[in-house]
Amino acid sequence: LKPGVADVLDVDLTFLTSAAKVLEFLNPRFSRVSLVDVLSDIRKSMLEEVDFTKEAQNMKDFELYLKSQGIASATSPFVYTTASSKKVMTMERLKGAPLVDLKSIREITSEDPEAVLINALNVWLGSVLLAPSFHADVHAGNLLVLPDGRVGFIDFGIVGRISPVTFVSVEKFLQSIQLQNYDMMAKALVTMGATEYDRSENSKVSEIDMVEFAADLKELFEGLFNLDPQYVVRGRTDQATGQTILNATVEFDPDEVNNILLDLVKVTEKHGLRLPREFVLLVKQILYFDRYVQALAPDLQVLNDDRIELAQDAR
Repeated sequence: LKPGVADVLDVDLTFLTSAAKVLEFLNPRFSRVSLVDVLSDIRKSMLEEVDFTKEAQNMKDFELYLKSQGIASATSPFVYTTASSKKVMTMERLKGAPLVDLKSIREITSEDPEAVLINALNVWLGSVLLAPSFHADVHAGNLLVLPDGRVGFIDFGIVGRISPVTFVSVEKFLQSIQLQNYDMMAKALVTMGATEYDRSENSKVSEIDMVEFAADLKELFEGLFNLDPQYVVRGRTDQATGQTILNATVEFDPDEVNNILLDLVKVTEKHGLRLPREFVLLVKQILYFDRYVQALAPDLQVLNDDRIELAQDAR
């Protein structure tokens, strides 16, 4: 960690949070979208990322989850605690291929890419409920396919935590995506989301126009289903033979996933809902895996495949 980074972040983020409080005072509309709460969460998350003792603990928690569940098909780097501190982390180096690099996966292991993907998804889903926290940044660079076929999870700077109660709604949300049932999706989001109405006064779901909400969700997700992954072919020269070797990978624009999440937040806020931050983190990871499924196993039906071990099975 570069000297002074944590201090600069602390000052800048504290200023932004203070400015948000002023904005909420001047314009109550910002209070409805919880601007101060959002910035406070961002501040907390970013400051945790520059404290390597927390990341090291996240990795230990993940390894304990793997051990307690008898999972040998995944791993994370071993942390050398005696050579680590708040500003320095020394860990094992994992050598593998990014999850979406089809050619490299086939070169490094004999395991079927689809089977590797299912394994990664099962391990991650299980961690959502069975580990103290779940990996909340599973872009392809943080998931490595190792020579023995295991999946290596790296970079635990961002993690999330979700309660079993909220996960029930998440499961309904996932089922609604699979079935393209937007009435079910609307109900799931209302169940897990805090509304702008005062629940202490027994406000009911009927105060939200569920038909219009479902229609807005349908418009959003139909656009999502039409998005395609980008297949990128790069060439490199083999120094030993002088031949050009082509390497095909599947890439996704990170802004694409972020824009989908922003659109979802906008739709829910339009109908007076405020989704939990952890749900947004969770959905972002699910969107990553959805992109991987489209690229590596387009015929895979996640919720209808017996090889997929949803977290509810572990409860």
